[in-house]
Amino acid sequence: MFEHLGVTPDQSRVYELLVRVGTCTAAEIAAELPDVDAAAVVASLDDLGLVQRRSGDPAVWQAVAPDLAVEMLIAAREDGHRRARAEALPLMELYLKGRDEQHQDDSGMVEVVTGVNSVRDLWETLLAGARTEVCVLDQPPYVSPPEDHVALEVDTRARQVQWRVIYDRSSIELPGRLAEIVHLIAAGERARVTPTLPFKLGLVDARVAVLPVGANGIVDRVLLIRPSALLDVLISTFELYWDRGIPFTPRSAAGGAADEVADPQLLALLAAGLTDESIARQLGLGPRTVQRRVRQLMDRSGAQTRFQAGVQAMRRGWL
Repeated sequence: MFEHLGVTPDQSRVYELLVRVGTCTAAEIAAELPDVDAAAVVASLDDLGLVQRRSGDPAVWQAVAPDLAVEMLIAAREDGHRRARAEALPLMELYLKGRDEQHQDDSGMVEVVTGVNSVRDLWETLLAGARTEVCVLDQPPYVSPPEDHVALEVDTRARQVQWRVIYDRSSIELPGRLAEIVHLIAAGERARVTPTLPFKLGLVDARVAVLPVGANGIVDRVLLIRPSALLDVLISTFELYWDRGIPFTPRSAAGGAADEVADPQLLALLAAGLTDESIARQLGLGPRTVQRRVRQLMDRSGAQTRFQAGVQAMRRGWL
């Protein structure tokens, strides 16, 4: 119990015994758990605030209510995290001072990370430390298999980290990618689509950015960008494309009566610039069915082109 909050197995056993029997002396605990150093474990539980000493000699101990114990353990962990971040600052200064001459010229604001495995490890580490929001400009190539990315995003969302992702048309056209995106949106991701993006980008808590530098379809080098004017520009770029992007909403989340013409998935894919053939493959429809629905959409919105139809759909609140 509570091992994931730093409580040892022996501490858990003693605490659970006190919860079960109510009160015990150290000697009584030792009799129940002869393989445990009862006096030392009780003292450590007292330091953690998980037990209380009642009057008497010898001392009689009782467990703190489990709900209060959990809150104290969590608070202690959070305090430890704050101290760790504070202690990292002087270490970061030493790290930057010790960098080679090539990297010293950038004042520590930009670091080059090379190698596919190093790039993957960096992204996973940044996500593990994410606290508020992850923002992504998404386009191929990818540093890890899609299923691994989905698992990482789901893990961060379990910690209440929000995700905003803008998908490039080339990403949505990949086989099976649409189903993954729909799954992530259903789990809480806010997503938008756009015909083109200028580059791949990952932003974590608006405090650090990862800018991939791909070649030959492989992401084996990224720029790690810390707080700086460059980071501010990248954040502004993301927000610009977010404002211009087309909201993507799965059919199941669209609500309202079914409308095959104003299908939110079809509208989003159309606005993202996919061809009728690509839309048909993604939605599992026949090309002629897609062509018919696009024509009906253009007629309904009074649009002269496919692009105008997408714009009109957004203006009319169909997306």
